[in-house]
Amino acid sequence: MGEDYKYVLRYLPLYRAAVTDDWEAAKAIFDRDPDALTTRITYWSETTLHIAVATNCSHRFVENLVNRIAAVDKTKLRTPDYTTYNSLHYAAKVGNTRAATVLVENDPEMASIVDQCGHTPVKLAAWFGRKETLVYLLGVTPDVIGEAGTSPYSGTTGGDLITLTITAGFYDVALNLIERYPSLATEKDRNGITALQTLASRPGAFPSGRSWWFWQFFIYNCTPSVLDFNPEVEKKPTSPNKRGKRSGRAGWWWFRFVQSACFNFYLLLWSAVEYLVPVMRDIRESKLIHRQTSLLTKALVATVLTVDDHGVVWDVLGTAMSTAAQHGIHELIEECLGRYPGLIWYRIEGIYLFLASIKYRQVKVFNLVYQMTGHVVFATPNTIGEDNALHLAGRRASPHRLSTVTGAALQMQRELQWFKEVEKFVEPSFKEALNGEKKTPRMVFTDEHLDLVEKGEKWMKDTASSSTVVAALIVTVAFTAIFTAPGGNKDDGTPYFLRDSTFMLFAISDALALFASVTSVLMFLSMLTSRYAEEDFLYALPKRITIGLVSLFISIAAIMVTFCAAMVLVLRKELAWIAAPVGLVACVPVTFFVMLQFPLLVELVMSTYGPSIFHKQNDLVLH
Repeated sequence: MGEDYKYVLRYLPLYRAAVTDDWEAAKAIFDRDPDALTTRITYWSETTLHIAVATNCSHRFVENLVNRIAAVDKTKLRTPDYTTYNSLHYAAKVGNTRAATVLVENDPEMASIVDQCGHTPVKLAAWFGRKETLVYLLGVTPDVIGEAGTSPYSGTTGGDLITLTITAGFYDVALNLIERYPSLATEKDRNGITALQTLASRPGAFPSGRSWWFWQFFIYNCTPSVLDFNPEVEKKPTSPNKRGKRSGRAGWWWFRFVQSACFNFYLLLWSAVEYLVPVMRDIRESKLIHRQTSLLTKALVATVLTVDDHGVVWDVLGTAMSTAAQHGIHELIEECLGRYPGLIWYRIEGIYLFLASIKYRQVKVFNLVYQMTGHVVFATPNTIGEDNALHLAGRRASPHRLSTVTGAALQMQRELQWFKEVEKFVEPSFKEALNGEKKTPRMVFTDEHLDLVEKGEKWMKDTASSSTVVAALIVTVAFTAIFTAPGGNKDDGTPYFLRDSTFMLFAISDALALFASVTSVLMFLSMLTSRYAEEDFLYALPKRITIGLVSLFISIAAIMVTFCAAMVLVLRKELAWIAAPVGLVACVPVTFFVMLQFPLLVELVMSTYGPSIFHKQNDLVLH
């Protein structure tokens, strides 16, 4: 073996020159050994050109080497390695657009050459997420039948290209591809997946796949998108005479100039703000992606509907809608149903759309119920083993859907909310109907959620126990503080600072801390002695823990005010300056505790008292 690979050692200087962009050293070697230009120098049968292109930094080296090889025989640029990749394949994989440009300029046919697996350079660029190189290669790869026996933009090869482009997140490039080659909308890749189905598996690319805080949502709505204004699009005014037309056109161009200037200033202002607050750039980029996916979805659905084959249309849109239902992408489903209402009867793993939304616990898909006529919502044939809609709601959600809610207790509450909501829509006879297991929906719910009830009980009791300790400690401190007033008492028992406004703050905050902490203790004790029935998780238990936590936070804040007021009263004459820093330091551990527990409190309040997760999302009528 060592004898066979002696050339690897012999060409190590050439390898180092290619990696370090040392053209002078390589040129000296080529002058002595002209065959070294295209000979293989590594174990993987790579040439010097392969190595230099793969570095994506030896640009001067690549340009000189390509020119020298092309001057001798440009077909040598196509020399493959062990895996049949040529240098343009390498450029596509690593995103070396400069090398790709030089190679194609010297040998345009390289863009159509495939490896042993039928991969073209443009497909590899999409596969490895090299957007700049992908855009370039799309412009130089012709729509002709190549070595693979098909065009790069049709058949399985075209299906691979469009799905890989979408998978890489290049939605604007995918939209351009669909506009140039509409047949790609129905082509399937090697795994039998279409472009629309690939898009339906990417919830993060749609607004429904992101959860925003209110301030993030506000920024999202205010953030400009480059698609909001396109100065290239011109709608020319019409007028009855040439003079009027000329005058109208001048006015129109002046209006467009002012509009463009204002928008550019707006973008400039946002760029400055984004530089100072990077999170705003992330939000704007998310909005841009959402706009691109919206346009791509509309283009794909519209293109598919132009196909004169109902079987193809039914399959492409139906499978995409099925995937979207599993991932909760209601935007794509709305687009499909809005253009082809009959897709409501497409079966998703044996059931229709809205039963699938119950099975997968996708609330945003389920909410489309409120935009549809009643006769298509829960059709009686929609069954799995004779389960009706309420039986499906009684089945326990999959772990990854349950994990979207914090804690077993709130997960149980969410399951109850689903069951109660579906119960509003089903026929009265469904509520007591027996399935194949001879169980009613309520029996199914109870059997499926026994373990979750136990976990919810343990979670509630653990939370109550730990919080009771803190609340009881505050009760003790607050009760003691009022009888040991700062500064001491007079002979008649009245505090020295009784008439001081700071003392009044001390007394009021101490009383508030006492009452709030006692309330918190009582709430948590009631949780420890609760019966923990299924229905209690819907409202009763969340209400108690919410009141307990709110009272605990109030007592914590009040006791800190009490402490700070006492510090001011005791130290203000001689060490007044130390009161403020000591008070701030004392607040640090308390603040940490509140920060850790506050997100739970917010989720409890929103889940129990906030707007229902089930609601009409927009005014679009789907059927």
